[in-house]
Amino acid sequence: MPDLQPGERIGGRYVLQELLGIGGMGEVWLAELIGAGAFRRRVVLKLLAPERRGDPRLAAMLADEARVVGMLHHPAIVGALDYVEDEEHGPVFVLDFVDGTSLRNVLKLARRDAAVMPETLAAHIGSQVAHALHAAHTAVGRDGHPLGVVHRDVAPDNVLLSRTGAVYLGDFGVARAEGNADVTQPGAGPKGKRGYMAPEQAMGRKVGPAADIFALGRVVAEAADVGCGAQLRKVLEKATAERPSDRYASASEMAVALLRACPPPTDPDRELARWLGEYVPEALVWRQTSPGGDAVRSSPPPAGRASGSHPRLAVGEVQKPLFAAMPPPSRKWLRVGLALLLLLGVGFVAVAAPRRAARLLSSALAGSPPAAHGVLKVTSRPDEAEVYVDGTLRGSTPLSIDLSVGAHAVRVGAPRIEHWRAADVNVKDNTEHHLDVDLSE
Repeated sequence: MPDLQPGERIGGRYVLQELLGIGGMGEVWLAELIGAGAFRRRVVLKLLAPERRGDPRLAAMLADEARVVGMLHHPAIVGALDYVEDEEHGPVFVLDFVDGTSLRNVLKLARRDAAVMPETLAAHIGSQVAHALHAAHTAVGRDGHPLGVVHRDVAPDNVLLSRTGAVYLGDFGVARAEGNADVTQPGAGPKGKRGYMAPEQAMGRKVGPAADIFALGRVVAEAADVGCGAQLRKVLEKATAERPSDRYASASEMAVALLRACPPPTDPDRELARWLGEYVPEALVWRQTSPGGDAVRSSPPPAGRASGSHPRLAVGEVQKPLFAAMPPPSRKWLRVGLALLLLLGVGFVAVAAPRRAARLLSSALAGSPPAAHGVLKVTSRPDEAEVYVDGTLRGSTPLSIDLSVGAHAVRVGAPRIEHWRAADVNVKDNTEHHLDVDLSE
């Protein structure tokens, strides 16, 4: 079973509600802050995965993210609320909850329905993120010295849109800043997502604000689609120039250029909210977590989500369970007879299902009912991803695992590129389950 459960209290006052997703660092949960009296506030918690809580590298990354975001103050940056070190669950970073979805999810749903975001809205989103980046790039610490923040992972996954049309930049998990620990894993590639990396970042060179400007240009280009006008295309070409010196001098300058190329609607937040409700309403669906419980969003994770993270995957079963209700023999002679029958048929059974045959024979001789098991076969793209079941490393893909009947939490990931996926698998007796995970995005 998963290490954390809804209803569990973390850090003394945060009650878990729903697992939103996982990433390279660990898990992201929707939680409720329980204050004095009737005070309640929805928040997002970032915690290390159960099997990675002893990893000092990841603990340092989470602490650095909390420290940096805690010193950033801008309405378009997802706000840091708290950082605690829970005795049982390790470090916990608490962020504001954004009631909405990611730009990645919006664009995915829009493409499915052949809908294109108006370039005025794409430019508006880009300008809001650009202002957030400028605030981060120019932020100073308590001593007045520049923090030197570079986000390094500006991508549609980390641009969040609320149901009221507000735009936010989240997930500073791989941000570079003065005072951050050197937590680069030996042999790991550059931080960020390949499709949005500036050339200097992809080559592993030192990056500055210009790398974030390049990534934002790619994000706006994806949102505006290939049919955007000449003025917007000119802005995006400058933002994504190969040489950093040919790009905009600052993210603020890029924001101004976007707004000049595509003047926003009179009320851009309202217009964006209207467009979301009309073209991608399923991105803003609500559901109940339990009878009588509070309604929570069912769209992909909001603020605080780790990059590259996704909703939990569904796992299909191949056949119905067999012999699940077989009662145990109660007499000694019956046990002996069953053993003889199994010995006669063991050759056939061993060819069809060797694991099942061994369990049946062992159970019959012991006089106990056969233990209920199923098989989980895990594949991934690329291969050789780590597979954790209920917090325990079970091997690398492709992998076939014999599991007891019941619910299991499965986590598949590639630590070097810090891409992870999670699945809840309900194993049934004598049933083969298949889980195929794409870690390439």
